[in-house]
Amino acid sequence: MTFKVLNPGMFSTIQDAGRFSYQTFGFSPSGVLDYKAHKLANRLLGNEDDAAVLEMTLQGVELLAKKDTVISTSGAVAPVTINDKRYTHGSAIKIIEGETLKIGKCENGSRTYLAVLGGFDVPPVLGSRSTHTRSGIGGFKGRTLKNGDVLKSIGGDFSEGLKKIKPFESDNIIRIIPGQQYDRFKAQVKRKLFNSEYTITKDSDRMGIRLNGPELETDEGHDVLSEPTQLGSIQVPKNGQPIILLNDRQTAGGYVRIATVALADIPKLVQKSPGGKLAFKEIDVDEATKIYKEELTKIDSGEYFEDLRDFTSIRRHISLKISKLMEE
Repeated sequence: MTFKVLNPGMFSTIQDAGRFSYQTFGFSPSGVLDYKAHKLANRLLGNEDDAAVLEMTLQGVELLAKKDTVISTSGAVAPVTINDKRYTHGSAIKIIEGETLKIGKCENGSRTYLAVLGGFDVPPVLGSRSTHTRSGIGGFKGRTLKNGDVLKSIGGDFSEGLKKIKPFESDNIIRIIPGQQYDRFKAQVKRKLFNSEYTITKDSDRMGIRLNGPELETDEGHDVLSEPTQLGSIQVPKNGQPIILLNDRQTAGGYVRIATVALADIPKLVQKSPGGKLAFKEIDVDEATKIYKEELTKIDSGEYFEDLRDFTSIRRHISLKISKLMEE
């Protein structure tokens, strides 16, 4: 075992890149909501990009280390402490058996990610280690973490890296592409969509982000024959309040879809908290494809990393163990 859960946080689940090719059979993709944070946390440790991480919502976890390992965090900035000493968020940190790791409340954003050397080791279900809590499959027993759970890691070799993830600037502009039923909405309704602010409601979750703002009406009705759903689809039900579908969405839906969020803006979107504001900007498919490829290039090139200048996060396993023995 690698960690014992002392405090599971608010909603903490094991996730990887997702469960694909099974929507036809009714299985949601699941997976990390913030794909950028997922990749960056794993790259700090030299893990495979798809390695399973712990996704924490608004409030982090408290874990007791049961063996020596290396961890990293990414996504929403949250206090990272080991035995009550704070370390740098967004960097690789060594931890030894017997130490207590705490991830605090998000200081900005809403989802923090914890990666461990090699990735968290849970049984794959349909090719993925991701948790889907509504169907109770994947991850750690198909559910959120609880006190007393024991987490394992795959482990591996770690090559010391003096890098950290750069701080991200964020705004509330979300770029969207016209959807399948875009033409059902009159010009004045489209102007309303692009010239208004919408507020994220407390009813938002991993299935979708529910918005509150000016109603989007259509004279042709809000219902359609059920169609396959996709990440970022903006459905408009009968009350006219948009819903942005996320990773745990239903696999088919029967509401009109006015637009789809560009993949490049999904990480920014899912880090917004209830009460946060969104505004929409229209782009076309070609531009959405271009900015997504640019985003992947930035991740692959290391552009999101910078040199680590806070060397308090550099911990040596041998010296830590000697210090521990001396304290005893």
